[in-house]
Amino acid sequence: MKNIPLLVGTLLVTLLLVVGIAYFFSSPSNSKKVDQQILVGNTKNVRGPDNAKVTVVEFSDFQCPACGATQPLVKQLLDKHGNEIRFVYRHFPLTQLHPNAMPAALAAQAAASFNQFWAFHDLLFANQSEWADLPTDQAQQKFLDYAEKLQIDKTEFSKRIDSSEAHQQITDDISDGTKAGLEATPTFFVNGQETAAPQLLSTVESMLKS
Repeated sequence: MKNIPLLVGTLLVTLLLVVGIAYFFSSPSNSKKVDQQILVGNTKNVRGPDNAKVTVVEFSDFQCPACGATQPLVKQLLDKHGNEIRFVYRHFPLTQLHPNAMPAALAAQAAASFNQFWAFHDLLFANQSEWADLPTDQAQQKFLDYAEKLQIDKTEFSKRIDSSEAHQQITDDISDGTKAGLEATPTFFVNGQETAAPQLLSTVESMLKS
């Protein structure tokens, strides 16, 4: 009987945590419409037809656990409608919270220079738990290993990680995300309308049918 208050307290904390996570994923705090040009910017991290009826833009952070958790939803969307939509990835590393987010973004941009951005993107998210909490130098070694898996020359890859092109792309993405009023990652926009991750597929399908 002495443990009942503890049990009740634990259940309440668990319930609040579940409710909080559900709220985070289903209810953007300030759903808004943003100009498409700001959202897309000059990024080359785009897949799908340029003339697609629907454009989905994701602002994301490779080290962000919530971003990793939404990837199955993104994969489901792309598996089902990848040939019908334009999907745009924008970097928004939350460097004060995630010290390896910027190095990961730079590594992804280095991979992009070898036309391997999306493959590297998938490896970073699939192995997030492997590198996210490592000291940065060890995380960077993991990124070199991922490059090697993609048969990218590690020496050339290392040079391109710190290139002005890689830094500029990320700077531009952060600037556009700030203009769009981002408050958290991941943030999705469908044809300029901020959209919660669980509604991503249904929103896209509705727009494709309209």
